[in-house]
Amino acid sequence: MADGEIVTNSVGMRLALIPAGEFLMGNGEPATETAAFFTRNYGFAEGLREEYNKEPFLSDLFSDEYPQRRVAITRPFYLGLSHVTRGQFRQFADDTGYVTGAETPGGPGGIGRSAGRREPSAGGGCSWRDAGFEQTDDHPVVNVTWNEAIAFCVWLSCREDGTDYRLPTEAEWEYACRAGTTTRYWCGDDPEALATVGNVADAGLRARLGFPARGGAISGDNGYGITAPAASFRPNPLGLFDVHGNAWEWCSDWYHRDCYRRSPVGDPAGPSAGQTRVLRGGSRCCSVECCRSAARSSSQPGSASDDVGFRVARTIRA
Repeated sequence: MADGEIVTNSVGMRLALIPAGEFLMGNGEPATETAAFFTRNYGFAEGLREEYNKEPFLSDLFSDEYPQRRVAITRPFYLGLSHVTRGQFRQFADDTGYVTGAETPGGPGGIGRSAGRREPSAGGGCSWRDAGFEQTDDHPVVNVTWNEAIAFCVWLSCREDGTDYRLPTEAEWEYACRAGTTTRYWCGDDPEALATVGNVADAGLRARLGFPARGGAISGDNGYGITAPAASFRPNPLGLFDVHGNAWEWCSDWYHRDCYRRSPVGDPAGPSAGQTRVLRGGSRCCSVECCRSAARSSSQPGSASDDVGFRVARTIRA
């Protein structure tokens, strides 16, 4: 799958044309991935120790990525080359006077850093304007909820009359992330290859936080620890940056761990209701398992965190 047309919109955001097509979505071998997880993180030579097999959570560790099935994306669409940046979100906030929940005194607050530790902050504390570490307007915006990402998309659609901006579906996200590949990451199966394509947990981050260098991190050190400026690493074959790491990305879908068993082949959009929304891609402080193309996570649509951002899709009108 080769990269295609690139367009630039009114806020300086670049988007790639993602062609229609089919792909295998999910993970066909959750038991194999579970064994690999324990080998990488705990040094088990083969499979799992007997006592760990008795733990009920292990059988579910990667089961929400199963069964792997063929999915058809029947309509082309545009997708941002990288996360929405802090500068782009600032244009939205300045234009509309929008105040996020994390900025609101007495509100839910965001997640930031204090003395190197991630911790909640009261409303008016850590927010997209200040995540507790240094960012420029070229960094991905973080501490933005799913609801606030939707508000940004509505604003951008109104700003550019005749366009429909939205969050990608989970299926669209994985299709674009894989870009024709079938490996754990678009760059292959070896987690060490992530050093050149994404900002993920590495030995340097673990050392700075006082954690063991193993623990799901790669052995290199990209020198960031915090978010990296958007598009700092090598893009995938569709020209997309940061699909592995830097910041988790909101998708439009409600999350359900068993939805793959009953979702349609064509353009699946997730369950009709739920309690949490899907997150994809992993972040700068995530283990290599969380940054796989098939990896899924979720969070409350009103929650904000310093390692969660988003990228936008744009529908092509008939």
